[in-house]
This record gives sequence, structure tokens and C-alpha cells, in this order.
Amino acid sequence: MNWKLATFNVNGIRARLPIVIDWLRREQPEVLCLQEIKCQDQDFPGAAFVELGYTVTVRGQKAFNGVAILGRQPPDEVVRSFDD
Repeated sequence: MNWKLATFNVNGIRARLPIVIDWLRREQPEVLCLQEIKCQDQDFPGAAFVELGYTVTVRGQKAFNGVAILGRQPPDEVVRSFDD
């Protein structure tokens, strides 16, 4: 089975959302990992990705950093932090 995994440092999801959406429609990867989304979890535009058939897992921070994983299948488990 072949499948496509991609990663994209968006440097702010709000500014890059149209670019990411267009790319997803064209390439249709099974998984897309986004870095530097630069928004809090509740501000991530997840609905736009759900409409394209992706599940969304987000760990954001206000104004810097943050990641999101978009997948065609939901994750089995999500760990948002690691024990020290």
C-alpha cells in the first residue's frame, strides 16, 4: 500500500490557509503535519480541513509555535505532553 505523508511549516495558519487548502485538494495526502501554526487550539480553522475529509489534532500556542496533524483516519491515541 502506498500513501503520502507531508509536512509544512506554515509560519501562521491564518495567512497560509488558502495555500494549504489548495495543496490538500491537489495532492490529497493521507497525513499532513503542520508546524508553527501560531494560534491557540480553539482558533485553529479545523472545520476547513474536516470539510475536506481530514481529522484534526491540534496543539497550539498564542502567537508562536504550535502544531497540527491532519489525517484521513483518526489517531488511535493522542498524547499532548510528556511526563518529566
